Amino acid sequence: MPLSAQVKLLRALQEGAVEAVGGRKPVKVDVRIIAATNRDLAVLVAHKQFREDLFYRVNGISVMLPALRERDDFSALVGRLLAKLDAPTVVLHDDLNRLLGGYHWPGNIRQLEMVLRTALAMREPGDLVLTLDHLPDSMLDELTASERPQAGSIRENELELIRQSLDTHLGNVSAAADALGISRATLYRKLKQLRS
Repeated sequence: MPLSAQVKLLRALQEGAVEAVGGRKPVKVDVRIIAATNRDLAVLVAHKQFREDLFYRVNGISVMLPALRERDDFSALVGRLLAKLDAPTVVLHDDLNRLLGGYHWPGNIRQLEMVLRTALAMREPGDLVLTLDHLPDSMLDELTASERPQAGSIRENELELIRQSLDTHLGNVSAAADALGISRATLYRKLKQLRS
């Protein structure tokens, strides 16, 4: 949200009134705000990209939703999406389920739904198991790019990425987790696992 829009929203919340475009007098409103973001607002406040006074106005109850790759119910979610796509009897082969479950999903559920929709379109009539063969090469390349190992063990690389992110963000765990694309709770859990 641009800073100019933040000012207008803050004013509306403080005064309990809005002025219609082209209007001459304010109209009283009684509103409650429910907001969603994939950014850490506290970090944005620190970097002067989000107004601190607005932050305290909208930061009542915070609910952190895990990223798709962190969800325990990923397979159930895929099942619900397949049912929504008129394929309730279709299942994923273990290889495809593992690949999808480990992907970072920058487009979130909409991207997952499109991958499933594409795989369903590529299957032959009567196919009830979706496999890697049901994905176009371009989509398969995108999904597998993030799992290609670099030099060294995965554990070493993961720990180094976490260290770099924490150093870059001066020890701010929320900012480091945001930069890594994981939740703060996941970052703490990974740190604990990596140190053991």
